[in-house]
Amino acid sequence: MTASKNELLQKVFGLSKELGRVEFPLVVKLSTGFDVIPINTSHELDKKFIETLGGILKKFLKTSASTRQRYQGSRVNEVGRRIEETIVNEMNKLPLSVKRLGSAGYPDIEISYQNLISYLEMKTSSVREKSGFRYFYYTSGDKIKNNARHLLLDIAVTEENPGYWKVDQWRLSDLSKLPVRLKNEFNASKTDLMNERAKIISS
Repeated sequence: MTASKNELLQKVFGLSKELGRVEFPLVVKLSTGFDVIPINTSHELDKKFIETLGGILKKFLKTSASTRQRYQGSRVNEVGRRIEETIVNEMNKLPLSVKRLGSAGYPDIEISYQNLISYLEMKTSSVREKSGFRYFYYTSGDKIKNNARHLLLDIAVTEENPGYWKVDQWRLSDLSKLPVRLKNEFNASKTDLMNERAKIISS
């Protein structure tokens, strides 16, 4: 290693500021080799896909309101998982084919429509106003295996009674238009934390 750890750390801490905002398609391309294809509703296939997906989401919201469906959970993340399961089940019908990609990290699911591949991330939040807190993140892109459209479904919920949440609205966004920023992070595994040299006292 030609540079010392101190020199490398100084570069790491300055990198985020130096990079500033970066277009998400560039990050995906350089990390995976695959292209982020913008949604273009003037193209018939994109238009039909968005109309189909939008129709499913509109029906979901309408049904949720008419049946007074409430999702139980102590935290928004728990509620989000239950809502996402319901939406995925509704989407996974002809003419769409939906595959959950499992494990943490972007993206959540892959959607096939004819020869069109799209990746979809689902986020559930009770926050309405704009916020600077991290909401979307991207790490390695290991689950991306195709040139594809990249979408984010933002689901807004309200806790009507303690532990019971209703869906208020949704918003579908094209991530080809998304600027992202680098956030430096140092992490440790449970194995690292159980290092005997670090232990002070235990039961």
